[in-house]
This record gives sequence, C-alpha cells and structure tokens, in this order.
Amino acid sequence: MYNCVIDIALIGCTFDEKAVFDGLVLPEDCEIKLSEYKSERPDSVAVYGSCKLLLDNYSETPYSAVITDGVDIPNGVADKADLWCIPAGTPCEIMLLRSYFSALIARAKDNFDGRMYKICLETATDSVPDLIWFKDLRGAHLITNTSFCKAVEKTKEQIYKRGHFYIWDIPKEEYEQGDYVCLESEAVVINAGKTCLFDEKVKTKSGMRQFKTYKSPMYDVNGELFGTCGVALDVTDLQNISNELKVVLESVPFGIMIEDNDETLISFNSSLADYFPEISGYEGKNCAEWKSHVMGEAEGANMTEFAVKKNGVPRIIRFSKEPVQDIFGEIIGNIIIFQDVTAERLFQRRTLEHANTDFLTKLNNRRSLFAHLDKVKNSPQLSMITIDLDNFKKINDTLGHAVGDDVLVATAELLNECFSKDFVARLGGDEFLVVINRRTDRELLERETQILIDSFCKKFSKNPDFSIMTMSAGIATALLPDGYQHNPESLMYSSDCALYKAKKEGKSRLVFFDE
Repeated sequence: MYNCVIDIALIGCTFDEKAVFDGLVLPEDCEIKLSEYKSERPDSVAVYGSCKLLLDNYSETPYSAVITDGVDIPNGVADKADLWCIPAGTPCEIMLLRSYFSALIARAKDNFDGRMYKICLETATDSVPDLIWFKDLRGAHLITNTSFCKAVEKTKEQIYKRGHFYIWDIPKEEYEQGDYVCLESEAVVINAGKTCLFDEKVKTKSGMRQFKTYKSPMYDVNGELFGTCGVALDVTDLQNISNELKVVLESVPFGIMIEDNDETLISFNSSLADYFPEISGYEGKNCAEWKSHVMGEAEGANMTEFAVKKNGVPRIIRFSKEPVQDIFGEIIGNIIIFQDVTAERLFQRRTLEHANTDFLTKLNNRRSLFAHLDKVKNSPQLSMITIDLDNFKKINDTLGHAVGDDVLVATAELLNECFSKDFVARLGGDEFLVVINRRTDRELLERETQILIDSFCKKFSKNPDFSIMTMSAGIATALLPDGYQHNPESLMYSSDCALYKAKKEGKSRLVFFDE
C-alpha cells in the first residue's frame, strides 16, 4: 500500500504531546510515529528538545529540522538542519508547535512523494521496450530509459545533458545538414503545444532507421515550457516488409493486416477496410482493443471463425495468423488473414440439414437416427417409443395426400412439444420414433406417452373428418449393465413389437414391452 510514515523523535520534550499531535491534520496517505530514538529516515524527522540535549545528541541524530526551546543554539545545528525556535513560555505555544509540526510533516510528505514519483517514473520507462527520453529546450537529454541506452550503446550517465549528434555518434556538421534533424519535429511540437506523431529517420551505427515517434511538450508547475519528451518505436524492418507487400496485398480478394509484436497495426489492404471501415483509425496504433471488439472470444479461445455484420448483413469470417520472421528467424510481427466463408458455411449447413432432416416434418430422418443411436449406446438407460397413426391411410385416401401431409406436420409439432428434451425421428410414412437416454421409470414413460396420445386425439377429434384417426405407441426400455453396450436395433425391435400389440388390442393405446 502506498503510505508515508513520518518519524518524529522527541528528546527532552516539555510540551503537551497529546494537545499538539491530536489536533494535526495529516496529508492523504500519511501517518506519524512518535519515538524517542534516532530514525533511519533523516528527511522525515522533526525534533523538539533542549539545546543541551541537542548538542549532546546531534552528532548521532541527523535530523532535517529542529524545533527547540533553547536560547543558545549549538554550533553547526543551523547549518545542518532547518531551525524552528519557540522560547519557553511563549503564548499560544501549542498552536505554534502544531503549525510548525504541520509544516514539517507536509514538507516531509512532499519529499517522500518526490522520491516515490522518481522511482515510479524510472521503473515504468525502463520496463517499456520502446525508446523514451526527456529533453530540455536546447535538445539536451535529461532522462532516458534502458531501451534508449541499448539503442545508442551508451549509459544514462554518458547521455545526461548531451545532444543528439553525440548520442548517436554523428558528426555535428553532418547532423545539422541531414534530413533527420529531430530538432525540427520538436519545434513543431512546441509550437503546437500538444502531442504529435512523426515518421522520423535516424542515422545510427547500424545505418538509417525508421521510427514512429510520439513527442509532447512539457510544462513546469508555473505553466512555463521547459522541454519535450518522446516515445519512439523502431519500425524499420516491418516498414520495409509492408512496402514490398503492399502491391501484393491489394491484389488479393480477402482482408489482410500486418502487425508488429506489440500489436501495432503496420498495414492493411482495402478488402479488410470494406468489412471494417474503422480499421483505418488504428494504423500506427495498438489494435488489440479493435481485434477484441471485432472477434469477441474467438481470438482468445483459439477459434478460427467469428460473426460480423457487413452493411447490416450477418457474415462469417475465418481468420488465420502467421508470424513474420526477419532474416535471422526472429519473429517481428504477424500477418492476419480474414476470409468471408459465409456462402461456404451456409452451403455446408444446408447440405447437412438435408442429409439428416426429414423434408416434410423437419424431424430427424433415419440417417441421423442411426448416427444418434451410435452416440447414446453407452448411456446408463436407453428407452424408445415407436408411434404410429391409426387409420391414417383412410385420411389419405378420402381427403388427399396434401391433407395427410398436414396431419404429419402437426404430429411432428406435438412430438417436439411433448418430448422437447429427447431425440424425435420420422421412420417413414406415419411412423415415428422417440429415443430417450435420460434416467426415467416405467410410470413416467407411460404417463408422457399417454399425454402425447391424448393431445393428438384432442387435436383431431374436433373435426369430424379426422374423428377416426387416433394414435398407438409401443414402449421399450433397457438398463445398461457394467461393461456392456446397448443393442439399439434390438431395443427398437422390442418397441415395434409393443406397438404391434397395441394395434392388435384395438388401437388408440400404448403397450409397454415386457419379455
């Protein structure tokens, strides 16, 4: 936790400590500790005591400020610390002491914050892989980070208060005459009074380098301009690749983007912009947020497809990422390809639906039935209900096949309502099958099947033309012993036998298969 503890060592005190310190208003994130011993933090200590005690202890007590009631000030004390004097018996002594201590505590807190801010700044800048620097108005470097030092092959001490040509080992004459003078861009920033982005060329020991550079003006506490700061990303290698690939990228019919290792967008083609017009606003910037917004969970879950809308129309996009390597085999970025596979996926889905779905009722057909039975043959319990419509042929013969088709569609809807959690298939004609692989018992199976039969009869009995039509069902169930698999074909045969018995016994009923 961020907190400043200020030690106040009290030596030979003659005032009311409680009256003084209980009335102090401390700065935020600050607390005091009263002690009678030397502190290890000299810039955070105040002392109150007699001149004699101060004289005896000062060599071992390196305090930054002293409050004393003595008249004779020990030699050297005033030279080494701030001196605050309150002669004994001074009116309003408590109020003065409280005021003095408040000022000392505030100053100690400011010193503490200053050191912490410096540590935070150095830690943050040194952890960034990009080049970071701070300059005064003359162009002398005041602060640089570790990445900057590595790039110029110099230490921070060597760089301090030195100019560009020295740091980059360029002759001053060549620096001033070249087209890579960074002082020109700094003048633009100073005149603009805001952060600006530049594409800058810098001559280094290894040759010319291309940088994406952000530069900002810096103002002191009085609002006076005193220098500039900058952040530079070396994009030389990726820029070369982008230029060479630009013609190729524009010739392909699908979207492509190039990013560096930090997910900064280097380049993209017009095909990608057709689907994502906002991508142009990310060029030269980190595009991680954009990818997360567009792809959703697809990228993080290593999925290869995600859904978007183009001009309000849903589309399916397949993406793939390939690393970009330099001549030494080091990965310096990625090429991401976006392909519209909507038509392909729609064709595949329709083909699969047609192959596995009954055209009339939209129920599962025999092909999907046997595929499903293969999946559930290890279920602890497997049950089947074979269903047949009574007198359906008469309806077809008297009212026509179109009416018969309507009856089959209505029957399929009832089956889906009554067995919404189970697998329902049309075997052919007016025969249907329900496959149940959940735990159940005989009474529940009979009750659910009877509800289906009653619902069917109720639905069609209202019309005299359909009053002759009812429903019969045969039920079979099996528990799976350990180490065995169900025999679905045998179970289907059993339920069919039970259906046959229901028909034989007068129709419009259910029969449970019992060996």
